[in-house]
Amino acid sequence: MLVDLDGVVYRGDHACDGAVEGLSAAREAGVRLLFMTNNASRTPEDVAAHITGLGLPVAPEEVMTASQVAARTLADRVARGGLQLHAGDVVLTVGGEGVGAALTQEGLPWRPADEVRTALTAGDHLRVVSVVQGYGPGVDVSDLTEAVYAIRSGASWVATNDDATIPTARGLGPGNGSLVAAVAHATGRRPEVVGKPHAPAYRMALAALDVPLADCLMVGDRLDTDIAGAVAVGMRSALVLTGVSSAQEAQDAGPQERPDHVVPRIPDLEQLWSA
Repeated sequence: MLVDLDGVVYRGDHACDGAVEGLSAAREAGVRLLFMTNNASRTPEDVAAHITGLGLPVAPEEVMTASQVAARTLADRVARGGLQLHAGDVVLTVGGEGVGAALTQEGLPWRPADEVRTALTAGDHLRVVSVVQGYGPGVDVSDLTEAVYAIRSGASWVATNDDATIPTARGLGPGNGSLVAAVAHATGRRPEVVGKPHAPAYRMALAALDVPLADCLMVGDRLDTDIAGAVAVGMRSALVLTGVSSAQEAQDAGPQERPDHVVPRIPDLEQLWSA
């Protein structure tokens, strides 16, 4: 199973109702899990520690973030010659720690927006060849401004995701899509988006699990990302009602966002792994 995190496994610091119980039961039945999140603010190690702290032991290798998908996308482009990196060239990052960590994992040079601003102000010969924009709770207007300068100067632009909102313990807050929209409005450009519901995230997840498409189930809480992406690549999906989308919205959804299963909680999917 590919399992979304925010609104499926947890909301803030609290586990979603039934999440630990249901996923533990799936594991005991032999189901392999890959936790797949559009939230790019943290590293896989931090995410794994968070889930483990909720009572479900998880290794970093069982977590795939949209930052990792973005970094792999750029690394593949460099390998194919579609993106040239010369001495002094960097990728500008907007977002939390997870964005830079993913680029480091792929061997790509990067600097956060504030360091790029300081370097260029000091007259350093530094060239931003690409911008990777992901969510981070500390992202501010100056970070977005630096991204705008780079993109308007010709840098390519990859966004980890375009979710308008993110579920928190207090409700829905602005997500990366809202911040991406501000940069798009200022540049007149649109980024390449790689996280759910876009295909790169699902292709990388399937490769990580090394299983056929037909043997996977996407479990998510959002029709417009988790479910729409699964439908687009031909993967079965289940909507749990512990996050953003409601049962009524699922009932009213068109075929491009219609899940195969709609359940209140993850344990209600037990018939799929106990059959």
